[in-house]
Amino acid sequence: MAEGLEPAWVLHRRSYGDNGLLIELLGLNTGRFSAVVRGTRRKAHGGSVLALLQPFSPLLVAVRGRAELKSLQQLESAGPRLNLSGLQLLSGLYLNELLIRVLPRFDGQPSLFAQYGAALEGLASAGLDADTGASGLPVAGEEALRRFELSLLSSLGYALAFDRDGDGDAIESQYLYTFDPAVGFQRCVFSEAGSNDEGGGRYSGGQLHVIDHWLNDTAVLNQTCRRALKGVTRAALAVLLGDRPLRARELARQYREIAE
Repeated sequence: MAEGLEPAWVLHRRSYGDNGLLIELLGLNTGRFSAVVRGTRRKAHGGSVLALLQPFSPLLVAVRGRAELKSLQQLESAGPRLNLSGLQLLSGLYLNELLIRVLPRFDGQPSLFAQYGAALEGLASAGLDADTGASGLPVAGEEALRRFELSLLSSLGYALAFDRDGDGDAIESQYLYTFDPAVGFQRCVFSEAGSNDEGGGRYSGGQLHVIDHWLNDTAVLNQTCRRALKGVTRAALAVLLGDRPLRARELARQYREIAE
């Protein structure tokens, strides 16, 4: 890597002036930040500036400026653009929108940066996965999303524990649990887990055990557990997102309706 260049990904871009762009970037050490790009028709190392500044293209960048809005000074390609299409592409846009909405600016977290790259790689490789989940997304891609969501929550101070309830007691397989983002999992009173009782915001202790083992790469999620995990992460993220819906989710819903 050239001295002074930082690995980065483009999260979003829009026109700025007559021949410029305003881009939102995720940097390895800088975190999320905005930068102005001028002279987008000029050449950069690895291609033209405009062609390189695309989402899902690994980059090396150098910026300047003491204000919150930086100025892009140098740009290089760090590798080929990841090939995402269909629901995988919409899922990648979902990750970008999620970061823009909930990640504070200039909060550099190299581990989250690595997880983001791993999630994109998972989505790209999921195109080769014939096993499709209930959402229509290949299972590998769906699980890549869940792992990134959990990593993002943890980086923001909302780490989820699937082996303990909100009171610190061990999760027990024979009971049902609800999830409250403010306190964690809570055991349902007078309710034991059964195949007809799960769903509707209730999760069996057995499901939570499987998810906990999956996080440690010692178990495989079935469709029921993947659905449960999605319900938990969506509830946790809803607190951070507020009432304004994510555009990428709506686009994915419309895509599935058309595909059906």
